[in-house]
Amino acid sequence: MLTRCLIVTSILTLTVALRAAEPASTNDYSAVEAIFNKHCLDCHAAQDPEGKLVLESFETLMKGGENGPVIVPSKSAESRLVRMIEGQLENKDGKKLIMPPGKRKKLEAAEIANIKAWIDGGAKPPAEGEPGLVQLVVPKITPKVPPRRAIKALAYAAGPKLIAAARYGEVELRSADNHAVVRTLSGHRGSVNALVFSSDGKELFAAAGEPGLFGEVRQWNVADGTLVRTFEGHRDALYSVALSPDGKILATGSYDQKIKLWNAASGEELKTLSGHNGAIFDLAFRPDGKILASASGDRTVKLWDVATGARRDTLAQSLKELYSLAFSPDGQRLVAGGVDNRIRVWQISEKADETTNPILYSKFAHEGTILKIVFSSDGKTLLSSAEDRTVKLWDAAEVTERFVLEAQSDWAPALAFASENKTVVVGRLDGTLGFYDAGTAKPLPPAKPEVARIEPRGIQRGVTARIKLIGSNLTALNEVKFANSKVKGELVRDLKADEKEAWINVTSPPDLARDSYEFSVTNPDGESGKVKLHVDDLPQIYESDSTNRVATLPVSFWGTINKTGDVDQFNFEASGGQTIVFDLAGKNIGSKINGVLTLADSKGIVLAADSGFDGGDPLLAFRLPATGRYTVRINDLLLAASEDHFFRVSVGQFPYVTGFYPLSVAAKTKSEIELIGYNLPLPAKIAVSAEKSGDMDLPLKPDEYRMRRALKVLVSDTIELAESEPNDLANHATHITAPCAVSGRIWTMSGGPSSDVDIYQFDAKAGQTWIIETQAAQRGSPIDTKIEVLHQDGRPVERLLLQAVRDSHVTFRGIDSTSTDCRVENWEEMELNQYLYLQGEVVKLFRAPQGPDSGFLF
Repeated sequence: MLTRCLIVTSILTLTVALRAAEPASTNDYSAVEAIFNKHCLDCHAAQDPEGKLVLESFETLMKGGENGPVIVPSKSAESRLVRMIEGQLENKDGKKLIMPPGKRKKLEAAEIANIKAWIDGGAKPPAEGEPGLVQLVVPKITPKVPPRRAIKALAYAAGPKLIAAARYGEVELRSADNHAVVRTLSGHRGSVNALVFSSDGKELFAAAGEPGLFGEVRQWNVADGTLVRTFEGHRDALYSVALSPDGKILATGSYDQKIKLWNAASGEELKTLSGHNGAIFDLAFRPDGKILASASGDRTVKLWDVATGARRDTLAQSLKELYSLAFSPDGQRLVAGGVDNRIRVWQISEKADETTNPILYSKFAHEGTILKIVFSSDGKTLLSSAEDRTVKLWDAAEVTERFVLEAQSDWAPALAFASENKTVVVGRLDGTLGFYDAGTAKPLPPAKPEVARIEPRGIQRGVTARIKLIGSNLTALNEVKFANSKVKGELVRDLKADEKEAWINVTSPPDLARDSYEFSVTNPDGESGKVKLHVDDLPQIYESDSTNRVATLPVSFWGTINKTGDVDQFNFEASGGQTIVFDLAGKNIGSKINGVLTLADSKGIVLAADSGFDGGDPLLAFRLPATGRYTVRINDLLLAASEDHFFRVSVGQFPYVTGFYPLSVAAKTKSEIELIGYNLPLPAKIAVSAEKSGDMDLPLKPDEYRMRRALKVLVSDTIELAESEPNDLANHATHITAPCAVSGRIWTMSGGPSSDVDIYQFDAKAGQTWIIETQAAQRGSPIDTKIEVLHQDGRPVERLLLQAVRDSHVTFRGIDSTSTDCRVENWEEMELNQYLYLQGEVVKLFRAPQGPDSGFLF
């Protein structure tokens, strides 16, 4: 039967194609594990498992429950697990038992067949090296600025004199003598959050993982950097790791609220310790190895018997979450700290039983959340860091403040003592390392220079400019290295430099392309990180010399919102009737600013304002009503401020391209592209000759047009059509024949209706599966598209029927493309794999909230 359909859509490009489904693989443990994850883990997770049967891994499955083994390899009919899921067993009252119990959805026939096939095939374990974990698949997005490689943890090995620094996906091993990188241990999945060396320094254990998916510890041979083994088993990222003093037992703590004990020599899981109601943020073995202490987001420290796994005591004096703890070297004291800003000290008894571990001190230590606490190896000194960017040294005996280190450039979640307790090492979230004399708290010069920022951040091409470098260890610079050979940098020797400041002269040719150019500086001990210098063709005005100055357009103005509530402004004169473009660059040049741009006349009357164009920095084009003086003001939308809240606003009557139409053209043809923007020469069209499918750069000369991004047109092998206006009504629909691509745009023509809807008509047969895809935002368009598929008479074609089963609402924040979870009301009544209608989308409940500070994952 041939049916005629209508598509009503806010659309720029529509692609139609057909897709065939592929059958899933069966008769393997990964398929069985997926079934368990879907139906069974609510009752059979390691924490309080029903019938003592844990289905989290192959090993726990084969171990069975309180009634013995549940799997008989090669004999599914005799396996208790199969008999339970098929309802073949009865309780003592003669009532049939079937799993999952109650009104929960039972396993489908295909799922039961998968389990039987795996058992009859020998109940084989997963292949060696197979992680058995959900894989996180995300689009690859190239950052526009160099990411800050945060340091999350530090560890020191006295034997080889090495400092380990944990970053995202890797661990750096540095020499404690000269601080140079000796080796990098790469391949970790997710952020490395905790480190521990073996007592002899020959092995390093690094804990990492992907939030909500899995946790892992990688064991490394320090001498040659080879991977010894990987410990896997947690269902969330790891935040803590500890090694028993004899090196035989490894303890891991995760956001999944579980602690696992492992055989460090074989990788075998020994025990799972359950009892915390929050993430496990730190672990520490008592020096005798008999007691393990854990700090958690549930505001408690727990003491565990390592031999039996029994909980000995819960220390619940903390008022808020605990992030760090440490045993004194003699094992008699335990210190901990966290969100309530206090350091607490307990006296720990020999057996650590309840009521035998009195608190000795509770001292207000920092003005912010305590991030890390460590003991010196001789037990005489405590070292602590906090969110107020302070690091302090304490006399351990009485917990009295000894020194406060200099103000840190960022939070310091990583601390360590090195070189026989003579050196304090500080790792920060901005990726920098600090080295200090433990006896004086004064900084020690590291091995290479560090450049935190430059002033000014931008220059005009063809003009020699003097740049000030701000950072540390800048006294012995010997070279400036630009990645582009056309840009030259020379050290200024006639100005006295110090540890934190130096100057260079930069020259560039007049025809250099407008862009950002990376450079670094070196000294005899190494090279700094890359810093970006932004080069433009416009004259540059800087905040320091703009007071009462009236600029002549075109010009670029640089400023920094470095005080809360700060508003930067500059004045310019222009003629009436001109369309002036105001282009603020902040986020796209690495700034933290959420900029707001405001235009006012000479009387202070606001004429126009913008706080973001297409999800990015503000872009404003305004036709001036009269000749005269005008003022541009810039502030931060959230009233935030710092040296990292800098901006550049380019102002002038220059040609500015914001987009083009159509977004796609056919291959092996000549097409005409219309440019969209401001002050464009007429006709604003360019010709393109497309040869092969893929993205093709529009042939625009950079010096003739300004734009925010490289404009790329999609070249397609399919038939390319275009909308034909008017097509706002069904009887005026643009007819298309699939497969094809259609270009259209939502706009209001002069004298036309106030809104626009594009309608397309196509023929389809009953039973066909159609893919209708809009490409808009991913091609640079600001539109948020919506598709409706209608019958010829205008009735919607049903795709999903929803029926509400309970009332709920968002309690904290909604879900969007950057949120990882969402908190909703009545979540306790919801079950995994149910559906939730949330903000216009249907989502499946993937994981329940894990504590007071988490929500549902979808």
